[in-house]
Amino acid sequence: MNVHTHHPKAVPGKPFLTLLRYNTPYWRSYLGGALLAAGFVGIGLAVPFVIRAAVARFENQTMTHALLLHYFLLLLGIAAVTGLARYWQRTWMIRASRKFEYDLRNDYFEHIQRLSPEFYHRTKTGDIMARASNDLNYVRMLIGPGIMGSVDAIRLPVALGLMLSLSPQLTLFALLPLPAMSLAVYYFVMQMHRRSKIVQEEFAAVTSRAQENLAGARVVKAYGIAERELRDFRERSAKYMRESIRLATVLSLGWPIIMGLMGLTMLIAVWRGGLMVIRGALLLSDFSCFLVLLMMLTWPLAQFGWILSVYQRASVSMGRMLEVFAEVPAIRDHEGTRHDIACLNGGIRFEHVSLAHGVASVLEDVDFELDAGHTMAVVGPAGAGKTSIVSLITREFDPTSGRVLIDGVDAREIPIRILRRAIGYVPQETFLFSDTILGNVTFGRPDAHPDEVAHACEIAQFAETVASMPEGYHTILGERGVNLSGGQKQRLAIARALLCDPRILVLDDALSSVDAHTEERILRRLKEVMASRTSIVISHRIAAVQHADLILVIEAGKIVDRGCHNELLERRGLYTRIYQRQRLEEDLEQA
Repeated sequence: MNVHTHHPKAVPGKPFLTLLRYNTPYWRSYLGGALLAAGFVGIGLAVPFVIRAAVARFENQTMTHALLLHYFLLLLGIAAVTGLARYWQRTWMIRASRKFEYDLRNDYFEHIQRLSPEFYHRTKTGDIMARASNDLNYVRMLIGPGIMGSVDAIRLPVALGLMLSLSPQLTLFALLPLPAMSLAVYYFVMQMHRRSKIVQEEFAAVTSRAQENLAGARVVKAYGIAERELRDFRERSAKYMRESIRLATVLSLGWPIIMGLMGLTMLIAVWRGGLMVIRGALLLSDFSCFLVLLMMLTWPLAQFGWILSVYQRASVSMGRMLEVFAEVPAIRDHEGTRHDIACLNGGIRFEHVSLAHGVASVLEDVDFELDAGHTMAVVGPAGAGKTSIVSLITREFDPTSGRVLIDGVDAREIPIRILRRAIGYVPQETFLFSDTILGNVTFGRPDAHPDEVAHACEIAQFAETVASMPEGYHTILGERGVNLSGGQKQRLAIARALLCDPRILVLDDALSSVDAHTEERILRRLKEVMASRTSIVISHRIAAVQHADLILVIEAGKIVDRGCHNELLERRGLYTRIYQRQRLEEDLEQA
């Protein structure tokens, strides 16, 4: 039984544990890479001793052409083996880090799909996207190149031990700049952490601004504010640039300072070691070996600064991703979910249901019953709460008080997947994907037979539109269906809902952009479909609801009247006033 509020691998507030859980399946690749690293580091440590032996031969004047060739080939062989081991180490570890990235991205997407509308109301789309792209890449950099650089650091204690065995005194002098190096590293790490967080937040803001402008490009052009939006975007982008430059400045300062301290270490070693060789306190061969070992320390220590910067960025990024994983879906399956429910008939009952968003009351004491296979209509002025009734049936929200029952079972006890699969919902605002017409119509049923697709489009009066398209069902729609009119989008959405053959069909003002003649034809065909399923029709037009078995009249979140068309007209209430106003508008249009 799945009752997790977030993905089980993600542990909000614990980035290290989260990374460990995600990478555990690939431990063999990481272990193999670490063993290879240990191998080529161990082999590489033979280089200073080969050089030591060669220099000793020159010191003793026993070097020959054959021995020189022997040392040359030995060093060449070490380089070849080391290079090959490094290649396989990178292959295994980078591949594992890419698989980790794949897993984390999929789980992130899965999690945000389950989050409640309230999360999307307060979180910008660009920020969500920035975490899935920029932040995730920084985390992968730590797991891939970051770990590889850290593994190379295993040579540090070994090389240091060998240096101490050659000359403790020279080792002590060579490491004199170490305290200053530690302070510098600490300072730059703190600065990188602070700057990285600011940069990533600014990147999210820029992404969000760009996404909003691309999505609302038609509105921006229609209002002639493209220059203003461009100016605002430039200001936001400039702020991101300035913060990025500040971060780059910190990184640029940190690297030369650390490298300068490394160079100072080498200078001290050359000066002090040279004096010891002159005095006879140190053999030239041992001094040569010492310098090579010191150079082997230089790169890992210098690389340490880069690893720390990668770690700081990844730490901030993982924290930002875990903030999203920490979001608990308000609507989810829980311990009380009845997983024995496999299908629904469609009977609906509201028992004294109220709904509030914060302190604002949306619905108050809504009570009605709709038997399976019957049609109910909801009418009322804009903002009366008509759509909120549908949002409770689909469990977009749960009631503040009261119960919503489906087939006599509290909707909160029905598995979300079963509940939503039983509902065909055509919302007020039709959303279409940048796909073919066929892809959009079959969105809920990708395996639908072509005859079923054609029949659904016919009922929705969308078949003529398909026939007029250059490539029929395979015509690519622009983003959000930009090459279709509002009425065409609504008809496609109706066909999409019908194709799923839902037990509950919800039309939320789904014919508002359709002309009266087309509306009449659609309603005539929909009567056949509605006869076999529970249907809820929300509309401002009385013509669209007058044949319903039950009509609810909503005003200010309350049911102010209910009954069939004729009963409501006889009461001469709000329903009658709406009806008379629409009749007058129709007469004026015909005149």
